[in-house]
Amino acid sequence: MRKRIFRKKTVIIAACALALAFFLISSAERTGAIRSFAAAILTLPTRIFSEFVSYLPAKRTLLEQNEILRKRLTVLALETQQTKDLRDENGRLRKLLGLRKRYGVEGVSAEVLARNPNDWVGSLVIDKGTSAGLGRHSAVCSAKGLYGTVIDADEDTSTVMLVTHPGFKAGAEIAGTGISGVVVGSGKDTVRMIYIPSDADVKEGAMAVTSGMSRNFPRDIPIGQIIAVGKDRTGLYKFAVIRPAAYPFNDREVLCVK
Repeated sequence: MRKRIFRKKTVIIAACALALAFFLISSAERTGAIRSFAAAILTLPTRIFSEFVSYLPAKRTLLEQNEILRKRLTVLALETQQTKDLRDENGRLRKLLGLRKRYGVEGVSAEVLARNPNDWVGSLVIDKGTSAGLGRHSAVCSAKGLYGTVIDADEDTSTVMLVTHPGFKAGAEIAGTGISGVVVGSGKDTVRMIYIPSDADVKEGAMAVTSGMSRNFPRDIPIGQIIAVGKDRTGLYKFAVIRPAAYPFNDREVLCVK
């Protein structure tokens, strides 16, 4: 009887010891978890601040690098445009040189300096003058054809009257036909060839060129293409409306015939 009671007490004590050990272990795990959670909460501001502080220099570095790259791109864009401008200018000057050789004239290249915004069909200023051998009535051409004539020349600049100016006149003929006349400016974006014989066979699309009858304009320089034909009021002559080959909006370099 006593042995049974002793065994029961022993079992109960062992069970209590196991329960207490399990409780202590569980409590330690919960306490560790709680402590870990509390530590994470308490250190969160510090970690956020640390990351923020390390983020600022990184952002500053990125912004500086972006600014450097932006400046480099700007410089590259400018250099690319300058290269293109130089290539285009070189091409235009080569065409002017070819024009000088083609017509066997002595001339000097010049750059357009200024246009009167209220007088696009009238006149402009170039950067060559008497010091380069230019004077009144010097013919001015572009790579495409007749541009105008010098009406005033200083030492370093000249004023050019365009072919479209109402005061412009030059001897002309229709290429390949021998039909001659006089080209005058219309005050618009076209010119007219007048005093064409009434029986002359003049066709639209034909090219008008300088006739060489004036010492100021070498022979066979293109003036423009005929776009319309009509008769004057007297009926004695025909006229032709011509679209100039050289258009003042497009050209930056010209060839001046001495």
